[in-house]
Amino acid sequence: MMNNTKDDTNVRRTLIVDAPAEFVWAALSDPKLTHLSMSWWLQGELQRGKHFQWLKRDDVGTSLVAAEGTVLTVFPGERLRYSHYDVGNDLPDEPASRTTVDLHVIPESDERTRLEFWQGDFEGLPHAARRAREAGRNWVERLVGVKRVAEELSRAQAA
Repeated sequence: MMNNTKDDTNVRRTLIVDAPAEFVWAALSDPKLTHLSMSWWLQGELQRGKHFQWLKRDDVGTSLVAAEGTVLTVFPGERLRYSHYDVGNDLPDEPASRTTVDLHVIPESDERTRLEFWQGDFEGLPHAARRAREAGRNWVERLVGVKRVAEELSRAQAA
């Protein structure tokens, strides 16, 4: 995880998932599962340097780009780090408007995984602390969804 002393302009979350790391990774990265876990569909390849998008559906079912990014680091099954641009914000689509998302999947035991999340640095953006708080709230919902889907996958395999 990134360490930055400006806690009000960074988002950190840690979640314990009662499922093996492979299921947590699948819930984070498999386009067939991300819409179940994060309410966003992943479009693109999670390979270093590749551009990808998070899609969502509006009330009538039309696909809209919710966010986009470029993969900075990927260790399949372990870590995903990417630049993040929230299409719905009021900032221009330029490098200075992007934050970084870092997701780290850490096996705790055969049946438990720690998921560490960091997003930052919002410092330098207008209303930085507010943007970080909003991102933190949104990611809590997504991370809980990842936990739910990973645990369901694990239970289904055990059955």
